[in-house]
Amino acid sequence: MNKPKYQQIIDDLLHAINSGELEAGMKLPSQRALAEQYHVNRSTIVTVMDILKSYGVVDSRERSGIYVSNHGWNKYVHNNLNWQDYIGNSPTANNQFYIREINRCEFLDNMVRLGTGELSPELIPNATFKKIIQEDIVQHLSSNYEAPQGSLALRTQVKRLVARRGISCSVDEICITSGALQGLKLIADGLLVPESKIIVETPSYINSIRTWHKIHSKMVSLPITYIKNNIHALFNEDVDYSNSIFYCNPTLHNPTSNTYSFAEKEQIFAQCKKKGIPIVEDDIYSELWFDGTPPQTLKSLDSSHHVLYLGSLSKTVSPGLRIGWIIGNKRVIRHLADLKMQNDYGASSISQFIATKWLEMYHDDHITYIKKQLMERKQLMTEALTTYFADIGSWQDVQGGFYIWFKFHIPLDMKKLFQLAIESNLLIHPGEIYSVKEKYSMRFSYAYIDKDQIHDSLQKLRHLINQNNIHPKR
Repeated sequence: MNKPKYQQIIDDLLHAINSGELEAGMKLPSQRALAEQYHVNRSTIVTVMDILKSYGVVDSRERSGIYVSNHGWNKYVHNNLNWQDYIGNSPTANNQFYIREINRCEFLDNMVRLGTGELSPELIPNATFKKIIQEDIVQHLSSNYEAPQGSLALRTQVKRLVARRGISCSVDEICITSGALQGLKLIADGLLVPESKIIVETPSYINSIRTWHKIHSKMVSLPITYIKNNIHALFNEDVDYSNSIFYCNPTLHNPTSNTYSFAEKEQIFAQCKKKGIPIVEDDIYSELWFDGTPPQTLKSLDSSHHVLYLGSLSKTVSPGLRIGWIIGNKRVIRHLADLKMQNDYGASSISQFIATKWLEMYHDDHITYIKKQLMERKQLMTEALTTYFADIGSWQDVQGGFYIWFKFHIPLDMKKLFQLAIESNLLIHPGEIYSVKEKYSMRFSYAYIDKDQIHDSLQKLRHLINQNNIHPKR
């Protein structure tokens, strides 16, 4: 005789625990998700959970969900190695809740990604990559390790590329990295000490990753509004800034899309130089400036190697190519390149080969095409925001890049909205990811989402706000 449906679900979950698919401490899917998975009513799932709780197999955590129990391993659970004990003892902390959930959900089927900071797959030039390999691989490709600072041919192309941004450098002042993120990691490992102060404009992408949090240096937040309002007096005269750095994203900032004026950049550079504070300039979006020549970089003001400049092809071409670069003082670059070789022997030689040919022959036309596509998507998202969100929040028009930074006028329960959105196959990026003080903000991205999904997805998100009692009350 067939077992009742609820018993089949219990057996299925017990099997997942015994096989190690579900481990002690792991969160179970929501009741709604399980009901959809097993094609039953939520009341059936409630019964299942009550029975598993009575077995001691799962525990409820108030306002958090249901988890596989860390204790009570009885006759229903066997042969199970508790990996959570190992994970819990690791010195590397888990990402915050939002980041963990975003990483989990980004690759789920039918999930519409409203905040993803990547180009849409349809905008990535895979056909051109294939052409490069087919035409040149036999004669020119080598899959051996490259030099510590990266392929000389690629560094030559990077030198040519950044010259258009007003940056004059030699190939010996360039280190190729596995994306700009590895550049940040190398700076953290090679230049910072526990006594360092890491001065960061906020909100900031740097707060969404753990690259600079593990060295126990003090993170000093300077809100972008503070920087703009106090542009002539950014730093406390009585504070010792030895071994400190200033990290900024001064053109098409992530997540706010802020761009400092040239006068503001001059002031930032002058004050950091006066205080002896090196600048890490993250400039991975500036090529996506929509109208005319992108604004001048901080590095272009630098004649004394005061700025470490980060660039990348991840946002303009392909994140999977994993090609970025650091430009700076020769001794610093050699030091970081040596550290890179100790870690992983450098970026893929195949990716460096493709990137070299790409920059030499295809990059300029691609940037023109991508900007046109992004401008069209930005317009669609702006129109949808105006239709569905203008009465409950505000945003600034953007001049390029991927992002629209939306600020709700009145507080709402962002965590509840985040979870409801996931259950409705919408993935959003709450502002708290980028600053603990931005609980009522959201990063929208028009770069990844399909154009024909923008309008309906924002309409659906507004419906969730209205329908679930998280609408800001006037």
